[in-house]
Amino acid sequence: MLGLCLAGSFAVPSAQAADSLATPITGTMAKELWPIEVTVELVALQGSDRRSAPLPVRTITVPDGHRLRFSSTVSTRSGKQRFELSLVPRHHPETIEVEWDLEVHEARFEPIGWKRYLEHRFNLSGELPLGEERLKIARSDIVSTDDDRIRVRFAVDGESFEIRMLAVTTRG
Repeated sequence: MLGLCLAGSFAVPSAQAADSLATPITGTMAKELWPIEVTVELVALQGSDRRSAPLPVRTITVPDGHRLRFSSTVSTRSGKQRFELSLVPRHHPETIEVEWDLEVHEARFEPIGWKRYLEHRFNLSGELPLGEERLKIARSDIVSTDDDRIRVRFAVDGESFEIRMLAVTTRG
């Protein structure tokens, strides 16, 4: 009985917003620890004969400093292209910084004879053989955004592409 009376005599401190685990200990801004919502797509610009985007729209929410990797392989008239896009969003005072890397690899079809070509056209054989995959281009940069869409253009063999990125904090 005495233990119950003693337990009831201690005051429980009231919870305050400053006691939240979402408040950074070493940072100066409360939004530094909030996750970042990243939207990214890679599109072929006008004049392209592609039927679909090399990398359709993707939206994902990640912690600050988390590395994202996107990969897509598309068929072209001359073979296949593989797009590798890597992003790392980070909070900075009043902005979000996005570090990105892009690699485009290409594998061209190997030369074939008429017989193999006709078999392929009439669906009597498998896919055409591809040659060795080679790096076509590599690009990287660090950009800042204030809730604006980031647009980066590049070209591969005369065909224009655009990376579209948006990074926003999830803090209300």
